[in-house]
Amino acid sequence: MSDLHIAKHGEGAPLVLLPPAPHTGAFFAPLLPELSGVQAWSVDYPGHGGSAPVAAPSIAAYADAIIPHIPAGAHLLGFHTGTLVAVEIARRAEVGAVVLIDIPAFGAAKRAELADKFSAPNPDRNNDAFLAAFAYDAHAVFPKLPKPVSVIATQSGLLELTREAAALLPDAQLTELLDVTAPAFEGHAARLADTVLILVNQHGEAAHRVRP
Repeated sequence: MSDLHIAKHGEGAPLVLLPPAPHTGAFFAPLLPELSGVQAWSVDYPGHGGSAPVAAPSIAAYADAIIPHIPAGAHLLGFHTGTLVAVEIARRAEVGAVVLIDIPAFGAAKRAELADKFSAPNPDRNNDAFLAAFAYDAHAVFPKLPKPVSVIATQSGLLELTREAAALLPDAQLTELLDVTAPAFEGHAARLADTVLILVNQHGEAAHRVRP
């Protein structure tokens, strides 16, 4: 087992794929054939898949484990739990585009309820990433993010939360794909990939315009 397992697919600028709990980077397999012009880096969180565990799993710990393994300026794509990890990476490191799909920005009461539900050990599933997400206070952290992000909201149970999260982020562009329903990546990979690549390219064009 490696310190951090990252599977790479394609050629181009690195696009780091951050999966939802409790999945590994293999979750994004349906998306990979649809991505062009980027190299997808599918991450296994510490303690998941081929990655060694960390002593105290948390969203911040996951970000700290990932940052040394990705190049400066890499683009980030997070889904569900992965959106929280992407924000933490963006707070700590130099990154390119940050794309967040369906953000679980639960309030304190809901997070406590979910943490209690998932606290019992499960021999069939690693709940560490779930518990890390439920311990993460997006309402406190998101307003402090000093970087532009792109938020995609699909027709899911996180639709309203994602809209609320976009409003918390100081410099967020919200795109609603209400024709995309669950399971989003299995059924709508091409639609999501097209939108993600547009947003990544827009970021690159904006960065190019502001260079001295």
